[in-house]
Amino acid sequence: MKILLVSGFLGAGKTTFIEEMTRKVKKDFVVLENEYGEVGIDGDLLKKDYDKVWEMTEGCICCSMKSNFANSVMTIANSMDPEILIVEPTGVGMLSSVMNNIKKVEYDRIQILEPVTIVDPMCIDLYKEEFQDIFIDQIKSSRMIIISKTEGLELDLIENAKKFIKDINPEADIFDGGYSRYDTSWWEGILEKPWISRDDSKKGVALESEIDNIGFTGVSFDSLLTFQSYMSAIMRARFGNIIRAKGFLKINDVWTKLDIVGENYTLKEIEPMDTSKIILIGTDLHKEELTILFKQD
Repeated sequence: MKILLVSGFLGAGKTTFIEEMTRKVKKDFVVLENEYGEVGIDGDLLKKDYDKVWEMTEGCICCSMKSNFANSVMTIANSMDPEILIVEPTGVGMLSSVMNNIKKVEYDRIQILEPVTIVDPMCIDLYKEEFQDIFIDQIKSSRMIIISKTEGLELDLIENAKKFIKDINPEADIFDGGYSRYDTSWWEGILEKPWISRDDSKKGVALESEIDNIGFTGVSFDSLLTFQSYMSAIMRARFGNIIRAKGFLKINDVWTKLDIVGENYTLKEIEPMDTSKIILIGTDLHKEELTILFKQD
């Protein structure tokens, strides 16, 4: 079994990368989702198209869930024995710590691959300003960096992102094209790169002490206008510094996927889900007010 970690800060596009890989490469995959927060979102979305998803919530595999993570990896290896185990760590943990942890389960039947780090070029300034340690560590700890969400972006913005990454990690291979540009051999090549341990990688800690979250289930809205007014207030920091919000819910009886990353806000119609879920992640959250906002009769 090979293990590939797909890292990146909150909202960078890790789940989208995993969806693309499992579509492009015809191998036996299992996905281990280590989601941060009270409710899991990405695992449910992946399960709509892919049934082999193992979820771990309420902690980070780089620190508070080390033993649970090791046990989960060994259980997957022994009971499911996939060709590839893709691990999506929580976006608020140090990649160097996750790699130091995962190497403890490596033996002759388990090979660790070079991790991939996904970087959203639109959020670089925000993350290096407010979450520098974790963001820099994710870039330093991978030799394969993918700049996501480049469609329609100005070339200068992409080039600035590449320069920023190269200044931090000169050894990194940087890819900045949309996934449609890459053929199957490119995706398969990612699964052939063994991890080279870095002796200088420092042991980091998660930012769970600084970043908070609140989640809601069973939420729906009869009016799109009302929902959008709520989201506008959230993005104006009316209820705290919310850096990431995501989920799926019914709006005017239509199942909709919500994504907020920094200043970017999208809604997308999706297939029906079993139940609605929303999670908001950030600092100084006004939880009582948010509970009132999303309270259902």
